[in-house]
Amino acid sequence: MEAIYMLLLLFLFLTIGIPIAFSIGLSVLAMLLMTDVPVLIFAQRAANAADSFALLAIPLFVLAGELMNHGGLTSRLVGFAQALIGHVRGGLGQTGVFASLIFANVSGSAVADTTAIGSVLVPSMIDKGYKPTFVASLQASAGCLAPIVPPSILLILYGSIVNVSIGALFLGAFIPGYLIALGLMVAVYFLTSPKRQPNIVRERFAGGVAIKKATREALPALAMPLIIIGGIAGGIFTATEAGSIAVVYAFLVGRFYYRGFKIRDLPQILIASAGVTVMVMAIIAFAAIFGWLLAWQNVPEVVGAWIQSFTTSSYVYLALVIGFVLLLGTVMEVLAIATIFGPLLHTLAIGYGFDPIFFGVILAIIMQIGGATPPVGVLLNITCGLAGVTPGRCLGYMGIFVGVYLFVVLLAILFPPLVTFLPRMMLG
Repeated sequence: MEAIYMLLLLFLFLTIGIPIAFSIGLSVLAMLLMTDVPVLIFAQRAANAADSFALLAIPLFVLAGELMNHGGLTSRLVGFAQALIGHVRGGLGQTGVFASLIFANVSGSAVADTTAIGSVLVPSMIDKGYKPTFVASLQASAGCLAPIVPPSILLILYGSIVNVSIGALFLGAFIPGYLIALGLMVAVYFLTSPKRQPNIVRERFAGGVAIKKATREALPALAMPLIIIGGIAGGIFTATEAGSIAVVYAFLVGRFYYRGFKIRDLPQILIASAGVTVMVMAIIAFAAIFGWLLAWQNVPEVVGAWIQSFTTSSYVYLALVIGFVLLLGTVMEVLAIATIFGPLLHTLAIGYGFDPIFFGVILAIIMQIGGATPPVGVLLNITCGLAGVTPGRCLGYMGIFVGVYLFVVLLAILFPPLVTFLPRMMLG
């Protein structure tokens, strides 16, 4: 009964607009006060949840993203993408997806990706005649790539709490993530036709000279994801060590090659990355206590028994998970879903015979869709702020882009090697 009260309090706090980390923390404290569990357990469990070498990768990749943004790497990536594909129909939209994909291969943070690329491209796209609702929906959807393709903060968290290889999850998400990016670009091509958006100013082909110049300028930035992904896939370093390398590389390139920032700018960069890190780690710590209290109340066993009595089909279970997580994503933050419900869903999935890497990647994609869907959708709120529209007006375009994500999920379910091939080939 106490677990039900805790869940109801959580949704109440979220409904009245309390930030997700505080909503979880307050509901947990209320639960402790209703039971005979010592309140001291709150601090102990929070410290234990944050005390993880794997989770150290999160602040490192966040810092790498901030250094990229301040160091000029982001603007070079956008310039490279625009020179390469800016002349294609919906050129700036295509550029947004492509640049977001490259940036995602470094930062692993959806918020960092969406803010960095969106702040550059959203105003430009609106000036070029793109519909603001389309622009906001597209950049929010493109930002969702960051927690899917490696080095994903979401996969780092999920792998650490369910004890699944983070490197294998990275490799498993590689093909689906790139398929989603390709699908978004195809959708942009059709949604920016002269019939649908007649006011768009079409870009001309940049030419070979401009492409060579943009490539030369962006080469150090383009090399960064290759170093990170190649090192992890080759077993040269772990995801956490990759975060350290990303920070050093972004600092050296941004400071001494692009000269995008000075040493006196470092405190501002560190404070910005610390703000994001504190938010993420607070959600992880409080959500871990929340999940422990649910387990103490035997909620996972009850839910598991109910699901197993409801169906013996693994695919029906997967369909239930997809529907449940999509619904949950409209009201809860992605990392909170992963921490609270990830272990339960993972345990049940293993019981149904799913490969842990396959299930983890599918779950990560479905969870991240919530990052761009109202009313909580953090990414959509960011891009709507940049575009000057309300999230409610973006539902039509968001439905199309979410459809791209779900289509790739369906492909992966029908052809599991899309997820399992690279981990088995590279890691055995």
